[in-house]
Amino acid sequence: MISSAISDGVLTKRTHRMCRILNGIDQRISITPASGLIDFLKGMEVTNEQYRRSGIVKEKRSIFLYNEGLLNPESTLFLARKGQDILGTLSVIANHNNRLPCSKLFREEMAALQLEKRKVVELGTLSVRYQADSENIVFMLYLKIMIYTIFIEQVDDIFIQVKERVAAFYERNFLFKQVGGTKKHPDYSDLNATLLRVDVKSIRDKIYEQQCYGPMGWLRMLRELGLLQHYRTLSQQCHSCPRFTPDQRDAELYQYLCNL
Repeated sequence: MISSAISDGVLTKRTHRMCRILNGIDQRISITPASGLIDFLKGMEVTNEQYRRSGIVKEKRSIFLYNEGLLNPESTLFLARKGQDILGTLSVIANHNNRLPCSKLFREEMAALQLEKRKVVELGTLSVRYQADSENIVFMLYLKIMIYTIFIEQVDDIFIQVKERVAAFYERNFLFKQVGGTKKHPDYSDLNATLLRVDVKSIRDKIYEQQCYGPMGWLRMLRELGLLQHYRTLSQQCHSCPRFTPDQRDAELYQYLCNL
């Protein structure tokens, strides 16, 4: 089934390899939603640390990185942890009033895609603390959050904004394709930014259109990729663990701390 999925354009050989990498990563590392304001702030502190280290934001910024999209109650900040240590972050930012963070810079490109009747999310605040296996943690974060968005949230489109020089990495490994050209991002030190998209709906349609996959083809595909247990664990965690949803006071405190 995997070979047919690759030949049909549903998967790529590179993505298949990344799934094998995920299964070999330290099983003590978990990916779970932030469960409270302190959890949320610790994650945003890690994000700010790594953004400053890589030059995405300037040193004079406060200890927390402000992200308005995360204040949407339907958005979720995920944390990669090993024990009590937070190793990395990645957020699923929900569409609010037909606006995502990426629409600020790529408004025309987003409008041209005519996404009004589709469920659209943006992945943001990727950060991983520098260590020997940091690249593997990036794979783990992205693969698990893509399992979450595609199979649990059942979105139609996933967008990310990335530095131009790393866009090829996401295109090779995670089914993303570039939308439009490169632009300087005013919020992130005028770095050259690229908008990438996964058209999940078209991939889903390819699965269901092929008789060999059957009506539960996506479950069979997850099993063949060795990801079925990851899906089940993530699904259980997301339904049983409390997910931090900021109320008005949390939002005001977070904004205040980000502007100190």
